[in-house]
Parts: sequence; C-alpha cells; structure tokens
Amino acid sequence: MVKSFSDLMSGKETFLFAKWPVEVHRRPFRRSVSIYLYPNKPIKVMAARSTSQKMIVDFLMVKKDWIEKTFNKFSEIAEKFPEKKIKAYENFPFLGKDRKLKVVITLHKKPFVSVTDDHLLLHIPRNEWSANSLIEEHPTALKEIRHFYKREAVNFLNERLTFWSEQMNLRPSQVKYREQRTRWGSCSSKGIINLNWRLIVFPQEIIDYVIVHELAHLQHMDHSNRFWSLVERYIENYKAIMKSLKESQYLVEFLSEN
Repeated sequence: MVKSFSDLMSGKETFLFAKWPVEVHRRPFRRSVSIYLYPNKPIKVMAARSTSQKMIVDFLMVKKDWIEKTFNKFSEIAEKFPEKKIKAYENFPFLGKDRKLKVVITLHKKPFVSVTDDHLLLHIPRNEWSANSLIEEHPTALKEIRHFYKREAVNFLNERLTFWSEQMNLRPSQVKYREQRTRWGSCSSKGIINLNWRLIVFPQEIIDYVIVHELAHLQHMDHSNRFWSLVERYIENYKAIMKSLKESQYLVEFLSEN
C-alpha cells in the first residue's frame, strides 16, 4: 500500500480492494477491525495502529459478499429514490405529497420557503435574481429548504404530540426534535421523547404512528405484548404503517446535512 503525502500527514491510509476504494482510520487503543459502508463513499475501516494491511485485507475478504450485497442495495435505493436536485419543478415530498419546487420573486430582503397544495415555493429577493438565474446556483436555496422543513416539522409534530398525549393520557417530561440518521423517535427512562423532524416528509398516519409508539414507551419501556397492545389501541393498522415507513424511509435523505 502506497501512501500519498497528504495521507501521511492526515494519518489516513487509502488503497483499492477489489473494485472499491478503502480508507483506513487507525486508533491507538482499538482492539478489533470494523468496517462501515456508506453510499457513494469509500469503505471505511477502523483498526488499531498495529494492525497490518494483510489483516485488514483478510478481514475484507471475509466480508466481501456482504460488501457486494450492501453496495448493490445502495444502488437499488439510489435508483428508486434518486438524489433531489435544486431545480425548477423537482418534486419534494411534504406531509406525504410531492410538491414541485418553484421560484417566486419577493420584495423581502431574505429568501424563504413556503408551501401550497401543489408547490414548494422558494421566495428569492428581487435583487438576488435575474432572468438568467438558475435555482441550483442560488447560494442558500438548500439551506432555506432545510430551514422550512425543520420549522414546519417542529410545529406539526408538536401539534400531533399534544393531540395524542391527551388521547392516551401520557405526557413526556420533555420533547426534543433532532435529525437522527437511523431512528425516527426514542423515549428515555426519564420520560424524554426525541422525534426526528425529518418525519415531516411522510403522511400524517406515519407521523401519528411514531408519536403513539414513543408515548406508549412512557407506560411500557419495552416492546412487550402489552406495549404493542397499547399501540394497537390507538393505531389499529400499525403493522402496515411500519412496513410503509420502512419502504419509504429514504425519502428523507435530501434533508441530510452532509
């Protein structure tokens, strides 16, 4: 393995395994080798400073079939849920419905986003726009879209949480809205509920299910039969909703902050 000068300076090692680039990140007290896979990124290997390249390659060989299968899955997901482009009439999901992105010239001094039944409206100040302008070239377009989704999510999720808290007579000690990569919600032993604000892309029935699920944990801090019976009391078709959420979970990726 040949390291570049930049790799030597950063402590990062790179090489090619089969058809995939690999990045090795070494830690002084690490005892095992771990690999992490992400779409459109090199294989990330975490290893000790003393772990040889041969040991890393041998480990990758053992995991080769899994690596192949995972990257194939990433490709299938990318095809089914293509990356969102900041361009006119691109579809953006909001509360379970696609809205086409459209530019509106505004007299306001700062850009902002609003929504209608059919459109996601990106309001651009007149002095920042010309006939030859492209949405994707606007420096804060994506930032404003994220800000809009988060603002609307906090308002809507809080409204639905209040509704279901009253229905179930279960109230959290605190509510936090976060951007979690792999979880839609959580409930701590102290009664603190975390909700993923990116839920706002989904239909209300999915949002309601996640909220009821977390509120139910205030009574049952497990996934016992009693817990699921409580969920089913309020969301009869929760199994179908769980399946729908799993199948559409990648719709939120455009809101990720890379």
